[in-house]
Amino acid sequence: MKKLIFLLVFLISFSVAPIFTAAANCPGVVHWDGIELKSGQIGRVIIQKPTTIYKNDNGVFEASRIVKKGESFRVYANKGSYYHLGGGLVINNDSTILYQTPSKEKLRLLNCSKTTPISMEIGDSTSSVTSKLGSAKKKIANEFNASTSIYHNSYNNFYTISYLNNKIASLYTKDKNYQFKGISIASTISQLENNLGKEYETTRNLYPFEIITYDFPQYEANFFIDVHNDNKVTAIYLIDNQLIKRNTNLYPIKSSTLETSYETLLFELTNAERKAKGVSILQYSTHVSNVARGHSIDMGIHNYFEHDNLKGESPFDRLANGGVLFRNAGENIASGYTNPYYAHEALMNSIGHRKNIVSTNYTQLGVGVSFGEWKNGTIPYYTENFIKP
Repeated sequence: MKKLIFLLVFLISFSVAPIFTAAANCPGVVHWDGIELKSGQIGRVIIQKPTTIYKNDNGVFEASRIVKKGESFRVYANKGSYYHLGGGLVINNDSTILYQTPSKEKLRLLNCSKTTPISMEIGDSTSSVTSKLGSAKKKIANEFNASTSIYHNSYNNFYTISYLNNKIASLYTKDKNYQFKGISIASTISQLENNLGKEYETTRNLYPFEIITYDFPQYEANFFIDVHNDNKVTAIYLIDNQLIKRNTNLYPIKSSTLETSYETLLFELTNAERKAKGVSILQYSTHVSNVARGHSIDMGIHNYFEHDNLKGESPFDRLANGGVLFRNAGENIASGYTNPYYAHEALMNSIGHRKNIVSTNYTQLGVGVSFGEWKNGTIPYYTENFIKP
């Protein structure tokens, strides 16, 4: 985590399809009515009347708790007279429940997604990336005086990749199909240590998020840890040392091109996160982005970090003053993160910000980024405004 410091985050609420190593139309996550279909799952039970689920203790079923009408549970085995729900829990097969099985197509997608890992590393050729991911959706500037290509399939299989001399120089992904030295999304810290060793740097939860960083001879490997999901890997970020050396400043030098690129990347990361969580993606709003950008600029110019500006205007006041009509609205702000990857993962590891990012109460998003003056140069301010018109 070279040249990386962290400050604060706050929130307030009111083309041709890519060709993947996996079979065509093989997503990283399969959802069934908005809920992730898990490996080994054969069906679900929906509670029709209050009933009891039991704990299987060496063949003896002991009452665990009463479940209510409308609750739903994954089923991993059908024993005729009862169903296995996982974790040693079982439920009787009677009139108090409704048992359902997923479609054959959903099972096909689940099986293809778990059997077709994608492997790419620093130094792989541009052509090898194209053969796996297809053409980039967008290209944006990055802080290393290079460009970053964004790949996804309707925000499934999400990657951002930078190149030097037609070879991968950085790679970020949330794709559950991706594997790096035996590690993938949802791997545990124990699996990291077993595969890569215990010699690493980490923030150790001193900040709103945790990163575990391994320094290899040619590059560093960063593993973002989800502290709200059993400390499992939630994203992987590889960076070539040659790329790191290109940025000699603690923070990038202010430029409108880079600020716009950071806005685009943070928007894309938000939608990739929502897709991974089974939530509908947000639409970009120019008007909302203008409001968000104005707040980031104002915080940087006047050296403050609050939702209410120095005039006492709240995020809702600013949206209204910007001509934005809304029924629901929320705001996340962050400062001090060297790029949007760190800002986004920090926001996701803060439960309130996380709720805004994956909330079904919003349909549009505007992002504003501005590099404000700082004693050692400039420092980025990030504002996300979520709305439902």
